[in-house]
Amino acid sequence: MTATLVPRRTQEDRSTATQRALLEATIECLVDHGYAGTTTRLVADRAQVSRGAQTHHYPTKRDLVEAAIGHLFEDQARRFAAVFDEVPPRERTLDRAVDELWAIVSGPAYAAVLEVVVASRTDPELRQVVHDLAGVLETKVVELLLWFSPDIADPDLARRTIDLAFTLVQGAAISRLGGFGRPDEVIELAKSVAASMVAGLADQSLLPNPDPIPSTVLQERK
Repeated sequence: MTATLVPRRTQEDRSTATQRALLEATIECLVDHGYAGTTTRLVADRAQVSRGAQTHHYPTKRDLVEAAIGHLFEDQARRFAAVFDEVPPRERTLDRAVDELWAIVSGPAYAAVLEVVVASRTDPELRQVVHDLAGVLETKVVELLLWFSPDIADPDLARRTIDLAFTLVQGAAISRLGGFGRPDEVIELAKSVAASMVAGLADQSLLPNPDPIPSTVLQERK
């Protein structure tokens, strides 16, 4: 028999694998220990990498958290896009969009995002990081909404729709994590009024000289 040669991993491959292990370990630590309880040593131990490797890629806890939340948001945006790329056009509905947003924020990993959001309340630098990263996710979801929904052609209407949808599903996610309220009923209600919601937002956009809705998560990327 001829032995099958397995290509040796390059330094770049090993570096990428180390970074991914650190980012995934950071998310797990945030979920299990909260923001305050997450340390660089704890992350390195869980990722099974040396402290030297950890500090080489992400010198500080903030570097780790920023990269990890960005990694999580990118994965969520790809997941959202993949769903609507695979389903038939007739199934690319607002109901489906709400379902997919709910699947994202009700998953166990989203607790890491909420931990960082709470921590950022008293940390202006961390708050800016959260706002910028959330803005990237929202921008991608808005672009997807404009792509799959023929009823929404105005970017501002798409943004308002996503702002409202995110507010509903994030609130429901907090209720689920806290063990109070009826989050699943909230999501079903959001789906049932999705079309009316969009129509109402569209009517608002037709008002004379409407004031822009403040958004702390959708900021211009320089």
